Parts: sequence; C-alpha cells; structure tokens
Amino acid sequence: MLFILLFIFYYEEVIPINKITNNIKERKKGIRKINLRLTIVLLFAFGILLIFSTYAWFSTNLNVKVKTFNMTVKRNSGLTISFDAINFDTAIELSENMLINELKKTYPNNLSQWAANGLIPVSSRGISDPNSYFFDVYYSNSGVLYSIKNKEKGYIRTAKSLENKIRQFNRYIAFDVFFRNETGSPISDNLYFDPDSSITYNDSDSVNEELLGLLNSIRIGIVKVGSLPLDADPHDIQNIKCDNNCTSIIYEPYSTRHEKLSIDRASKYGVNLVNGSLYPTYAAIKEGGPIYMGDTVSGSPNLNTEYFALQNTITEDDLDEPLFTIPDGITKARVYLWIEGQDIDSLETNSDGSDLAISLNFVKDTAGYRDLEG
Repeated sequence: MLFILLFIFYYEEVIPINKITNNIKERKKGIRKINLRLTIVLLFAFGILLIFSTYAWFSTNLNVKVKTFNMTVKRNSGLTISFDAINFDTAIELSENMLINELKKTYPNNLSQWAANGLIPVSSRGISDPNSYFFDVYYSNSGVLYSIKNKEKGYIRTAKSLENKIRQFNRYIAFDVFFRNETGSPISDNLYFDPDSSITYNDSDSVNEELLGLLNSIRIGIVKVGSLPLDADPHDIQNIKCDNNCTSIIYEPYSTRHEKLSIDRASKYGVNLVNGSLYPTYAAIKEGGPIYMGDTVSGSPNLNTEYFALQNTITEDDLDEPLFTIPDGITKARVYLWIEGQDIDSLETNSDGSDLAISLNFVKDTAGYRDLEG
C-alpha cells in the first residue's frame, strides 16, 4: 500500500516538475510540495502499524486450523448421520475439499463455511430469530483505532457475518448435518453429545499457554431446523425451513479451565479469573460502533450492554441433558465451530497457531423403543 501511494504522489508531482525547464522557483515550490506529501504518507503508513490490537477479536497472527473433523453416532439403535441427506452412515469425516467442492454434487444449494486460513475469533449468542437457522456472528471490520498511544484506549466497530454463499475463507466453520432416526415409534428420542467428544491440538508438545487459552475459548453451536418422514425426497429434506421453530444451543467444552497467562491478562482489566470456576462470556449482539475497548471485556464493570449480552452455554456438566429431540424421520441441523473472541481466555492473544483435531460424537436415548416395549 505504501509503495502504491508513493507512486501516485510521484506521478502527480514529479513528472510535471520535470517538464518545467526555465522556471526554477516553480520547480523548488513543487519539490517542497512533494516533501510535504511524502511526510504525510510516511506518517500515515506508520500509523497503520499502530492501530491493530492483540485483543482476541483482532489478532492477525492466529493460524489455528482444523486438521481433522470427525462426527459419529454411538449406540445408534437406528441412528445415522449425513452431510447431504442422501449418504448416511454412523461415522462421517469433514474436510475442506469435501465441504467446499464435493458436497455441491449432491447438495448444490448448501451454504457451508470453512476457515482455510485458520479460525479467526468472532462472537455469537446463537440465533436471535426462530425463523432463521443462521447464527448471528459478529466480527471486527476495522481493527482497533487508538486515540492515544495507550493500547487500552482504543475503539472498535463490529460487523455481522453473512452466509449467503459457500465461503472457503471465512473466520469460522459452519455446515448442515442430517440425523436419520429409524425407531418406528411416535415418541421422539433425545439427542446428546457423547462425553467422548473432544477438541484437541494435534501436536500437544508444541502448545503454549496462548494456544491453550484459545482452546479454552472454542465454541460449538447447533441449530435444530426441522424434520421430515424417512421416505421424504432428499431435495425436500435439504431445503427444510425453520417454520418459526428453530432453536439453538452453544457448547463450551472447557468452560472452567483457565491458564495462568489468561488469569494475569484478565487482572489488567479488573477481572478476577479463577482456574476451575466458570466465568461468563458476554457475546456481541449488535453491529456498529465505535465501541471503547475498555467497555468490551466480558465481566468488566464498564461492559457496554448495548453491544454485548450474556452468552448462554451448556458445559461439561450439562452433557446428561439432551441437545434436542429427534422424531422418527430425518432431522436437519446446522453446526458451527468458532473461537469466541469475547471469551476471557482469548484476551490479548497473538499466537502462531497449531492444528486442531475435532471429534463430535452423538448418542440418543431409546425413549421410543422403551415406549413400544412397555
């Protein structure tokens, strides 16, 4: 950018001066004008280097990529899973190529999102409208602009992400899944996360405290969209709409785990973070700004409640509670994976990153079968 600006100034000012052959005063005046403009450009370029914070939402040196992403159903009792409502199995593996390229062959109007350059922190409280199956996902669209040199005295603006087309280079991952439940019963079964589900780094030996803080900030979201009978046309199943009945949950897998580095950083903002204790996250709920940086930290006394509100999550202690019910038939859902930028554990993160290995396992009860047996 700097070189382009310099070329523009050179082209506009130096070339005309070279055409002046007799008027020395005019040439000197032009040179002084060039020097002034060059000074302004250099100051502007230098300022750009200072405007970005290492606060989690705006980290530019995060390279946390998903290496493997597996989904399984256990003790299936007639439960299988699919990405396209056509090919069902008890285990499926997600990849960038499958989601972005291959899936279009069998599910042409899917709206999958992938983070090919790595997960970049965003913020969400799930869906705000029961008639929409897309999470409200917010991010910073302009970094952090400082009014003075102190990093904590900056301002941000938020923007809302759109999922109106397939995106390979998004900040988070999102895709549709379909649960096929064959019970032969009018009684719906309950669907759970299996405790064996896990999110870990592939190379645990190279993981530092900053990366562990990011792992503690991971969120998994699921939207239940709707269901159709087992013999419904796959095209109709793929295009199930909310019908004003969509619901969403957010799973926070490492809700009480806090690294010493996170604890120390949080204390700078007056936040008392205790390892082993749940600390609430206040996620973004609105786009706009400018918002003062000191008013964005979750749990701080000056939190701007116009732009941030409590994120309701389920945790490791809630896995015995069902995510939602699934009837006899095929149920459409949408899954989200992201780093929560408002999580206190991702505060001031600036890490080289590492590869994630994700295994999401689902299990259902057999309420329908028990009803038939009774």
